[in-house]
Amino acid sequence: MNAPLMKHNPAFLTPEQLRSSFVVRKRDLDIVLQYIRDSTGPSNQHVLVLGSRGMGKTTLVRMLADTVTQDPELGARWYPLVFGEESYTVTSIGELWLEAIMHLADQTADARWQAIHDELRAERDDERLCALALARLVEFADEQGKRILLIIENLHMLLDEQMSRKDAWSLRHTLQNEPRILLLATATSRFGAIVDQEQALYEMFATYALEPLDLAECRALWEAVGGVKASERRVRPMQILTGGNPRLLGILASFAAKTSLRHLMENLTQLVDDNTDYFKSHLESLPATERKVYVMLADLWAPSTAREVAEAARMEVNQASALLHRLVGRGAVVEEGQGRRVRYRLSERLYNIYHLLRRRGAGAARVRAVVDFMVHLYEGDGLVGLLGRIAEEAKGLGPEERRDHFDVMEGIVQRVRDPKLRRDLLQSLVHRLDVLSWPDVSASLKLTIEKMMLTESARLNQERSLFALANLLVNSKRYAEAGAAFERLAEAEASRRAEWSRSAVAATYAYMAAERPHDAERCARRWLAIRPKDPELAERLALALGQMKPQDLERLQGEYEQAAAAGERWAWIGVAAGHVLQRNCSGVVRAFDEARCRRLVNPFLSAVAWLSAMDSESGIDSATWQHDHKRELKPAFPWAGRMLAASDEPPMRIEGALLLGAMAGLWDEAFPRVEQILSSEEDTRKVADDLRVFLIEAAAAGQVNRALTLLESSPSRLKFEPLLVALRQMAGQSVHASPEVLEVVSDLISLIDQRRKKREKENAKKAPASPRHRNTGAKLRRTGKGRATAES
Repeated sequence: MNAPLMKHNPAFLTPEQLRSSFVVRKRDLDIVLQYIRDSTGPSNQHVLVLGSRGMGKTTLVRMLADTVTQDPELGARWYPLVFGEESYTVTSIGELWLEAIMHLADQTADARWQAIHDELRAERDDERLCALALARLVEFADEQGKRILLIIENLHMLLDEQMSRKDAWSLRHTLQNEPRILLLATATSRFGAIVDQEQALYEMFATYALEPLDLAECRALWEAVGGVKASERRVRPMQILTGGNPRLLGILASFAAKTSLRHLMENLTQLVDDNTDYFKSHLESLPATERKVYVMLADLWAPSTAREVAEAARMEVNQASALLHRLVGRGAVVEEGQGRRVRYRLSERLYNIYHLLRRRGAGAARVRAVVDFMVHLYEGDGLVGLLGRIAEEAKGLGPEERRDHFDVMEGIVQRVRDPKLRRDLLQSLVHRLDVLSWPDVSASLKLTIEKMMLTESARLNQERSLFALANLLVNSKRYAEAGAAFERLAEAEASRRAEWSRSAVAATYAYMAAERPHDAERCARRWLAIRPKDPELAERLALALGQMKPQDLERLQGEYEQAAAAGERWAWIGVAAGHVLQRNCSGVVRAFDEARCRRLVNPFLSAVAWLSAMDSESGIDSATWQHDHKRELKPAFPWAGRMLAASDEPPMRIEGALLLGAMAGLWDEAFPRVEQILSSEEDTRKVADDLRVFLIEAAAAGQVNRALTLLESSPSRLKFEPLLVALRQMAGQSVHASPEVLEVVSDLISLIDQRRKKREKENAKKAPASPRHRNTGAKLRRTGKGRATAES
């Protein structure tokens, strides 16, 4: 974008800069313009644009004035006369029209109108001044053959604070009876002069409220100011942080475009300074109890629950909730989420910064705002790089000038929750940037770094000790104690937000090895409640249930159903696992559907539901079911494959191997299953056709040598002579066979090549590969009671 970002004074922009910088609010512009277009009769529709500070009112009305001037039709009918953003010298109706003459002289640059202004300014009688100045204004309209589009900002200040009620009635009389003047005004909110039935300008205006920018508009503004493309995923946190306020979003985007931290801090402070009077009046207009809740929400900073607000305000949750709803109704607070997850935040994010500046001091507020912005915007290595950029900038500043830099560095390290990223940030600060050696490093930053390094070291030592103890107990076959040690390790890892699932799964394995299924079930249930989409934990829960006595299984099934009814999503996995053990296929599928309705998609649960739906006793149309659940089935391929491959029946095992290899790409798991079948001539005979399909798919997936080794070691290899020869030829070996066999070999090589190309095409589209010749996804078909196989 060529235009500079004018955060507070869009009036300073040239018309060309204004046009190039106007990237959002285009729909708003069209709507307000329509009011102007429609004003062609003996009276005009006056318009009041409403919006909080920084929402783009000034930019919008100035762009509208420019559009009217540039448009041939509108420009022939209207002359835009634009007041400044503040009109502090206007304290009467006469001075209002005198101000209009002053701006007319400035816009026309005509000495005649400057002289008229100077002459009128000498008039001391306000009623006479009003009549003379207004007469001159409509005289200009007649000379131009146009109506005057009078644009006045902050009308609420003029009418509520600077002018008398008598002046307001005079203004109403003019606006009602003078068709040569249309007033387009702005205000931060509805005010007494327009909402009170007893006041002059009641129902005089069509009001148009500027809403916060939506995600697409935030993205457009971010890209225009920052000069780089940005994904919606990256911009969404900025939309939440700024509340869709264009001015604040522009400031943050300019920082992302390499503006210095120092300038960002100065801009935030200036922005709040410019709005202090507005924020004070807005806050003082609230009833005392609502004001207290509003301020507590500002102090909390992040979107908060009614309970969190109640605790901060020292009141009952019901009272806080009722007051929050009132504030939502006033438009002062925004409600996000639904049900138990509903959270509240201030509609004007700038007020958070203002409040903290007033209550906690400039440094704390600015740092909190900036850190919140940075942690949302930058991720992983980007945050590490940003920290380096801030440190490099600080090196070039004096001790007093870089205090904010130290505070921001400290805030970023404290806010980051990802343990690996936090360690990377600490490593960067201590080793690469050597911040601790700086003579004037803040004591607070130094203490924070040292504490975090000690904490990280202690935690890692504790976890290493627990891991060593757990493995020692396993090697000593003290499995129950090993399970408890692995659980403590998972707890330690979870407390520092590190990956804990491997330790939790290991604990269930140890408990199962100790023949303590109840402990295994308890452990799996506990961690599954935290991460209900984890397929390994779901599998461990099912295996633990498989070792339960019937009466215990029945009791647990009841507990799962109660938990599921209470809204605990993980419990549907337990319900489904119980139905699997009871061979209730339709019950498994129902539990899967209930979980899916609650947005719980667990690959293990999807796999057991898939296989249950294929059972002939489920009463389900398997083809339709598979088609309707294609999305959930792809991640379930490995789990369904393992279940099928664990069967005693060769057809099921080969189907499982196909899912593991061809569909999930887990050839290391698939080949041993097929090797078991090929080692038995009887089993090989039962599934010879399916074995050929598996070996062809393996070859097409680049597993030629492995497939060849597997087939050559089989006692039944002669039954697959053409395929054996084809694999040898593809592996670059010399082959000798009859012409008839070689003809079949040629067809097989062509088929494998076709499958290879098809797989490459499907992978390029990120589509699931197929183990057969027609399908783009796995599809099972029933082959009998309790059995399913791949459809070819």
